[in-house]
Amino acid sequence: MSFADLIRTAVKRDGRTAYAIARDSGVNSAVVGRFLKGERDVTLKTAEKICRTLQLELRPERRQKKGG
Repeated sequence: MSFADLIRTAVKRDGRTAYAIARDSGVNSAVVGRFLKGERDVTLKTAEKICRTLQLELRPERRQKKGG
């Protein structure tokens, strides 16, 4: 799953409208709407604002130990 897909999934789970997320993150609502529809990508700075609003954090993936 891509980073963009993870954000889109988090938005759906959040329950707020695209407009509310845009308002709360300070991102233009048209940009958020088109991003959520998959019509465009966003800059890393914009993704960071959306993630902060959704209280998402980036952390290393847990890896399974080999052989055990």
